[in-house]
Amino acid sequence: MSSPSPQRTIVIVGAGFAGIPIFNELQKTLDASTKVVLINPRSHAIHLPAACRLIVTPDADYVDKVLLPFTDRFNDDGRTRTIIDKVATITDNDKERYVTLESGERVDYTYLVLAPGSLWEGPLDFPKTREETVKKLKEWQDRFEKAQNIVLVGGGGISFEYAGEFRDDFPTKNITVVHSRQLLLNDVYPDRWRRMVNESLLKRGVNLVLGERVDDVEPKDGKLITRSGQEIPADLVIPTRGPRPNTAFIASSLGSDVLTESGHIKVKPTMQLPDYPHIFAAGDAIYWEEQKSARKAYPHARVVWANIRTLLANPTATSLSTYRGVPEALPLTNGRNGGTTYWNILWGITFGDWFTARFASKNLYIPTVNRMLNL
Repeated sequence: MSSPSPQRTIVIVGAGFAGIPIFNELQKTLDASTKVVLINPRSHAIHLPAACRLIVTPDADYVDKVLLPFTDRFNDDGRTRTIIDKVATITDNDKERYVTLESGERVDYTYLVLAPGSLWEGPLDFPKTREETVKKLKEWQDRFEKAQNIVLVGGGGISFEYAGEFRDDFPTKNITVVHSRQLLLNDVYPDRWRRMVNESLLKRGVNLVLGERVDDVEPKDGKLITRSGQEIPADLVIPTRGPRPNTAFIASSLGSDVLTESGHIKVKPTMQLPDYPHIFAAGDAIYWEEQKSARKAYPHARVVWANIRTLLANPTATSLSTYRGVPEALPLTNGRNGGTTYWNILWGITFGDWFTARFASKNLYIPTVNRMLNL
């Protein structure tokens, strides 16, 4: 009588727009010989595209639409397991493959998926628990209420959407965006659309300070001083300079050469790390010639789960799926009833308030995200 085959284990690090779809698909399609383990520092996922409204607007019901708790199917049932912890180290060599958690637990893997996401500053730096997050939100909202001059340092998409939410909730406050370029966003997007982005905020009375940099985001005597010496009235300054990849634990385990200088994970088109065929990566933390956005994570995830299934069936398979990128598209919400959208197809299509509000601003993709993540 032959002994049963040892159980194989897929470990997924990160419960975001890449990690959860991979978990869902493998849970649904793999048999009992393979266990799927999800590791995340929080007991909930965060719908980040809706986070600016959550932060600015004191609406208790909105918390449950953005902080999405794991349902019962994430519990340990012998085939799946969710661990609320952080990965401290990764060990991957010819003899053994496992992650060690901050709690000290060791989790062996057959294949590892790294989808740790990004680290944010300011209000978007969410605490670990729902209770701590609600408390922190209240503290920020109290600060917003008291401030008359709110300055956003950094002119990317997050800054734009913050400004729109502030204008909705605080129509009489002075809202200022400081950006190092003359047009908001970056040079990936055409100037004709970036001018529309500028105008979208200006027409709502948001101040733009362009071509300026800020080294110290702490206001002094009610003013923020730019690098050139320009003084901007500021009671409250919010850094909106974009996130950094959450990859320090990867470099300390596998070596800094697995990351780019910016800290992003180097991947092949199969979404595998070049020197680690048992490790995949997806989401914001990877290096790819594309703009970071939640909508890119799902196409990454599809390549990862397809290749894991192929390799589980045949570990020496060489015909694997590859990621080829998707057209750039960026909807920017300007409060609940406005915004602007760019879609890089044909000549580069742009849309204004009506389309963006209908597609994004009114519900911030909440029904779509609930269906996609199946939470």
